[in-house]
Amino acid sequence: MKIRTITVGNMGEQCYLLIDENTKDAVMVDPGDDADYLLQELKKEDALLKAIFITHGHFDHIGAVEEIRKNTGAEVIAHKEGKRYLRDPQFNLSTHIGETISFDADKYVGANEELNINNGELQFKVIYVPGHSEDGVAYYHKPSNSLFVGDIIFRASIGRTDLPGSDSLKLISGIKEKIFILPDNTTIYPGHGLKTTIAFEKKNNPFIH
Repeated sequence: MKIRTITVGNMGEQCYLLIDENTKDAVMVDPGDDADYLLQELKKEDALLKAIFITHGHFDHIGAVEEIRKNTGAEVIAHKEGKRYLRDPQFNLSTHIGETISFDADKYVGANEELNINNGELQFKVIYVPGHSEDGVAYYHKPSNSLFVGDIIFRASIGRTDLPGSDSLKLISGIKEKIFILPDNTTIYPGHGLKTTIAFEKKNNPFIH
């Protein structure tokens, strides 16, 4: 699986383009902004976007979803607790930037569901970790030991817990019980900033200790 990191928007949100190198099918994780740019990058890869994975429903992670879906026909997938976030501009915080983002996903998933795109390389497990938001999920790609976490955890940090639906205790316990049980060499791809690993965060993340 090829992994492209594409930084978008004023908040430096990390969108990930995941490509099955055998079939050129693709998944896009958190297209937060700059839809035209993301579509250009998709075209450069000559890839066919099959799905859009949403890690959580905050505006900087979902701002380009509707435009990408309209242009590609990709299926939008989010956690079932994300219905309120995606529909409610107060919860997805788009009102804070003077916009109104409101839409529905095509498919809502639950904890531990398996997502398989055309029986190829793009196979993921949904790991539910609320706390930054009520709908927070990570998508785990076991064959490459890759974990796409949105704002659950960052390099030596964690997601904010002063927002609607936040809970610091839930977030920290979820990281310990659901993220840190993965192999130490798992690469964490966060929604902002640099990638990291499970081993590094176990040793160095001050919020978890």
